[in-house]
Order: sequence, then C-alpha cells, then structure tokens
Amino acid sequence: MDTTYYSCCFTGYRPQKYPFPLVRENADFIRLENALTDMMFSLYEENCRTFYTGMAMGFDLIAAQAVLFLKKAKKDDDIKLIAVLPFRNQSDTFSPEWKACFSAVLEECDGEVLIEKEYCRGCYAERNRYMVDHSDFIVTWFDGQAGGTRNTLLYAKKLNREIINLNREYSESALQMPMEWI
Repeated sequence: MDTTYYSCCFTGYRPQKYPFPLVRENADFIRLENALTDMMFSLYEENCRTFYTGMAMGFDLIAAQAVLFLKKAKKDDDIKLIAVLPFRNQSDTFSPEWKACFSAVLEECDGEVLIEKEYCRGCYAERNRYMVDHSDFIVTWFDGQAGGTRNTLLYAKKLNREIINLNREYSESALQMPMEWI
C-alpha cells in the first residue's frame, strides 16, 4: 500500500502584532496554543508528516512547539520538523525568552535549511517562499494586517496551497490578490 505524505509550513505574526499578549496567563493565547495543537493532530490524521518553521518569534516558534508535542505524543519517526532559517544568527536580536525558545526548538529539529549566510534584504521573503514551495498546507493566524504574513499567504494562494487560518474571525475572502497576480 502506497501512502502519500504531505507537508505543512507556518506563517504568522511576531508577538507585537497580536491583539493579545503571547503569555500563558492570557486566555486568547491559550486558545491559540490549543488550536495549533489540535491542528497538528488533524494534519497528522491527513498524513502530514513534514513541518517547516521559519523560527521567528511568535507564531513560528509556538507552532514549532505544537509539532514537537505531536512528535512526543505520536512517537512516529516519520514526523519531521525542519527549521528554515533566513540567515545565521537569526535569534541574535530576540528577547532572552524568545532566544531560549528558539534554541530549545532548534535543538529538537530534524533538519535545517539556511537561506543566506548573513542577513540581506529579502532573505525573510525568500525563506517564506521556500517554505510555501515545499508545503501542501499553510497554517496561519491572520487578521488582515499588511506585512510578511500577508505576502506569504498571497504567494500560497497564487500556488493554490491550502491555507488554514486559525483566526476564525477573519474571512479568507478578504485576502485579495493584487491585480498584477491575477
């Protein structure tokens, strides 16, 4: 029996762009964590086994932690978490808490992809395109704000990837492609 396995990546905001604090004491944050964990288990049931994380503060690292939880729960060696780093030393400007989270997640990753040796203009967008190009599913928490998450979702939409927005208050139809992409 031939089993097809799928892949997934994450795109979402840095902590300061959320309308709620990303702290365990906040009910909205707990809902986000639970939704991510539930989604990882659902994707696993859909034969998704490879997960790409951009390792940024906020959504990327929270989603990566949900994948690590899935790996421990399922004890399935086919589950892979791949860190896609835009450049070396990405975490140098992170707060101490996020830097510790970054290091702990990176240590548990099954592989790394390094886009550029050093920071350069466009390396984050290149990282995001790499992840979308290698994924069947894109998991996000998106509320319409301009920026890298929106651009990544537009690219994923252009490639007909399945976008899963955990922000139930936001309509996917509001994610309109620029005219030049149509």
